[in-house]
Amino acid sequence: MSRKDRNQLQPKRYSRRLVYAVLAAIIILIATVYFYSASITKSTPSKAAIIDQLGSTRLGAGIRDENQTFIETATNMLLQRFKTVDYYSDNATVGQYATLASSGYGMILWRGHSALDLSNKYIALSTTEKYGYVNYDDYLDSGRLTLCNITGDPNLYFGITPTFISQVMNGRFQDTVIFLMSCNGVNPVYNKTAQAFEDKGARVIISWDNWVTSFDNDGAAELLLQHLINENNTVAQAVGKIPPYFSSELGVWTRLEYSPVNPAASNYVIPDFRQTDYSQTNTTVTARVFRKNGKLGLETK
Repeated sequence: MSRKDRNQLQPKRYSRRLVYAVLAAIIILIATVYFYSASITKSTPSKAAIIDQLGSTRLGAGIRDENQTFIETATNMLLQRFKTVDYYSDNATVGQYATLASSGYGMILWRGHSALDLSNKYIALSTTEKYGYVNYDDYLDSGRLTLCNITGDPNLYFGITPTFISQVMNGRFQDTVIFLMSCNGVNPVYNKTAQAFEDKGARVIISWDNWVTSFDNDGAAELLLQHLINENNTVAQAVGKIPPYFSSELGVWTRLEYSPVNPAASNYVIPDFRQTDYSQTNTTVTARVFRKNGKLGLETK
């Protein structure tokens, strides 16, 4: 090859190197944006939530179970550790459930009906939305939602599945304590829902290993909050103090358990989140890479 031919190849080589350099710079910038955004959106929880699907006026009379005394008692106890307590009842909908992971809750009391999916081994958590009134066919077809058939009501209700938790819920829980006040929440045969919450960032799931009545459910929840908040117990200590319940109506024993059983969950004590400055929390930065005057830049807003 002549010197003239070699010289003709040089611009192509330089051009290729420039392309590689630009691509590498873009990759670095995108990675920087991702980690920067992730670090500032991770926030310490300052609030709790009560989901009172059981008490919703949208439920049929046969399955509705209001307990305003429990709601007020639970709210007052939660306010000893959290700045605010959000309450969901009629608005315990598919859309609201999708936002829970990104809402900054340190604890969620989930007082609601559930239904067993016997074939896929999970519990579905019921919403207040009845089948036939809203179109969620795509979510039903993809397994993100299912239909809950609740004894005592001829209506079917949309229920969220483990796939909904992993694929539809926005964001991640920040070490959230979730008390599933529903039957079989940590039943080892139907633990996929609890596992999905754990994979989504929840620190611990507390629930029942069998069927439970609403009366026993509310009583145990109030005792649990007393141990966790008034007595400052660890999760393991508080759960261990709740006695097993026998329901003559259902003919079964049920016990409160928690998952996962590891030191991070067992030894967790709910902090006093009211004492922290949250002025910089829940800040989201979006960014795009742009090119100007031959240089790469980062635009944030």
